[in-house]
Amino acid sequence: MLQEFATQVGISSVPTAGSLRRHYLTRLAFYAVPILLAVIGAILYFGGAAQNAAFSSGSVQVVGSESMRPAVTACAEDFMTRAPQADVIVRGGGSGDGVAALLHGMIDIGMTSRELSQRERDYAGTQAFELATFALALDGVTVIVNGANPVAALGLDQLHDIFTGKVRNWSELGAEDAEILPFARAAGSGTASLFGERVLRDEAYAPSIRYLPTNEAIVAEVAARTGAIGYTGLGALRSGGDRVKPVPLSADSQSAPVAATPEAISSKHYPLSRALFLVTAGPPSGTAKAFIDFCLSASGQALFQAGYIAIKSLAR
Repeated sequence: MLQEFATQVGISSVPTAGSLRRHYLTRLAFYAVPILLAVIGAILYFGGAAQNAAFSSGSVQVVGSESMRPAVTACAEDFMTRAPQADVIVRGGGSGDGVAALLHGMIDIGMTSRELSQRERDYAGTQAFELATFALALDGVTVIVNGANPVAALGLDQLHDIFTGKVRNWSELGAEDAEILPFARAAGSGTASLFGERVLRDEAYAPSIRYLPTNEAIVAEVAARTGAIGYTGLGALRSGGDRVKPVPLSADSQSAPVAATPEAISSKHYPLSRALFLVTAGPPSGTAKAFIDFCLSASGQALFQAGYIAIKSLAR
């Protein structure tokens, strides 16, 4: 009957119950799919926003290595532009101060330009946590002389004799007759710690040594004094320009001098190579973790490449 009526009114056929059901499901899918995608998008957006808000808000205290301070400060400034609710405060003072402050719960992240000592790790154990380290970059403690000094290379034994006071005149090293004016980093510095371990071999500095608080201060003094010698991290060399001269070093009398190039530092052929670390008391979380992750990201590592050898670049 329905088909006869349809023919009379000009309809060729009447939909069956099965076709109506398929039509309904097709229309339902047509409207439901965009709604479902919108719901999923909202979940991802608001869920991600909540997670980002948790990571990008709050204050993080970072203290330690003067060698690392400029690059970590640059990372903090970039990080805060991307996460405006975060507040990352970076201060220097030396690797020893940074680790000590971390061990006593005063800060969130320590910066150290040396390996952690067993004593520091043991103390952390007494406080029921382990120190977690994150290598950010490689560096070479670079010995520098005034740009007018003709000395071409030095051995670690010669450096030992200079900084312990056994050699006091450049003429003893084949240069012009002039008093040697040695400058060293103050106690607590990771740079000074490495120099003392590998060059002085834990012997005391000479009484005539002049101690300075930062690498930049050493570069400035060596640039201003013809007879000066000092040591610094790679990142501070730019401030001296051609007024200071990095000196290639030989590990012993049988070794050829090696300049502090990225290749020599990465391969550890340069005798004063080292890594730079961020340290936390246990696994980091929240904003502290987000900041460390940023320092290890491509954007953060690009900031370290300005003065150091970025860890990520070694994987290429």
